[in-house]
Amino acid sequence: MEMVSRVPGEGLRGRVARLHGYSQGPGAPRVHRGVPSPWLTVVVAFEEPVRMLEGEGVRDLGVVLGGLHTEPVLMAQEGRQSGIQIGLSPLGARSLLGVPSGELTGEVLAGEEMLAGAAELRERLVDARGWPERFRIVEEFLLRGERPDPGVDDEVVRAWRRLHRTGGAARVEELAREVGWSARYLRRRFRAQVGLSPRAAGRVIRFDRARMRLQEGVGVGRKPCLAEVAHGCGYADQPHFTREFRELTGLSPLRYLESEFGEGVRFVQDGEGSGKGG
Repeated sequence: MEMVSRVPGEGLRGRVARLHGYSQGPGAPRVHRGVPSPWLTVVVAFEEPVRMLEGEGVRDLGVVLGGLHTEPVLMAQEGRQSGIQIGLSPLGARSLLGVPSGELTGEVLAGEEMLAGAAELRERLVDARGWPERFRIVEEFLLRGERPDPGVDDEVVRAWRRLHRTGGAARVEELAREVGWSARYLRRRFRAQVGLSPRAAGRVIRFDRARMRLQEGVGVGRKPCLAEVAHGCGYADQPHFTREFRELTGLSPLRYLESEFGEGVRFVQDGEGSGKGG
């Protein structure tokens, strides 16, 4: 698979985390898991649509908008896959989508419902020459679609940033003291504007950090010890990490990485015995 990424220009900084381009040739049909992350996700598919698995059915979407979620979203991958994935900060979602992140929690929508001109954007990206031009087209599209934004409460912004700085470890009582609100009021405002409670957001931030460490290790050929990853990301121990990983992805860490990178992946201390242990 070819993957390229770009940090957005200054006009989108703080609202768009990163742009990722991907291209993969035909392969055996498989299921891809869209796992929880601290970002809303927009995917613009160039060739084959994204095939969302929903219950017993399948929904084909050329442009996908996904809100924050705490469960995996399943997609069928068949044939050639290529597109751009855009990570949106919940703090800036309203200025780009017209609605606060809190109204999109758990939703997977056709992007055309929220992004005017998304169908035309897809056509332009298909015809573009190379990733630099595609990234430029996406950034120009997002900036042209900006909407008036009343903004997010400063206290919610501070709590969100504090959660990121601590890798999701800060407790709601600590956050409330720091921003000068009661814990109850912070929970209510945070959930309305971000889309998750502070506790759930911290859980997702911590998981995302651990998942990225695992994937980076596999990408450079390392076989990390899961206990070390768990300790480094603030889990009580390796079994706690494995339980959390399974709850958020539906798979153990090893099984998840096998699904993404192939069955050759092996780890020390997967928590379910030796060998394939997933």
